[in-house]
Amino acid sequence: MRRAIACGALLLAALGTACDGAKEPPAVAESLLPDSADQVMFGLRHQMTSSGIRRAELRADTAYFYDQGNRIEMRKVHVTFYTALGAKDAVLTGREGTYDVRAQRLIGRGDVLVVSEDGKRLASPMLVYDRTTNQVSSDSTFTFNEPGRRLAGIGFRSDPALRNLQVLRGAKGETTLQPSPGGGAGLRFPAGGGRP
Repeated sequence: MRRAIACGALLLAALGTACDGAKEPPAVAESLLPDSADQVMFGLRHQMTSSGIRRAELRADTAYFYDQGNRIEMRKVHVTFYTALGAKDAVLTGREGTYDVRAQRLIGRGDVLVVSEDGKRLASPMLVYDRTTNQVSSDSTFTFNEPGRRLAGIGFRSDPALRNLQVLRGAKGETTLQPSPGGGAGLRFPAGGGRP
């Protein structure tokens, strides 16, 4: 009897030691694709038109379709804007975006940058492109740069090529007047027209 109890105690001790040294099962890696997406597409390319005129070409590395294809969540967004005559006008890039097919609105998020063909640059954490009005806008902070002028504020509206930029609030910036051909130094003026 003592021998049976001793053997049982040794067996329990051995099992306890084995269990104490056991490692946890490896964690299962999360799926890279959202489970609820209706469809997933790699290398999305979509022509955005208005009244039969190509306004932009939307590209994304990865696109997840939801709501029967009416909402597209994208990674690495790239939009090329075109004039009414078909010439390239500007390029928008962002880390991610959402395209609402019904509303015809693209929301770019994460280091959004718009660069026009003539060298203007606008950066914002979030930007909206409305295809029906062919306008970009935001209610977030932004910075705008072009040769001789820097501007920052909170919220703006503009055409995609940044020719007609309207600041909604908190505008501040600086303009540098280039030297005249006859010589003389350039002058700097803060936004609002006053002298520094």
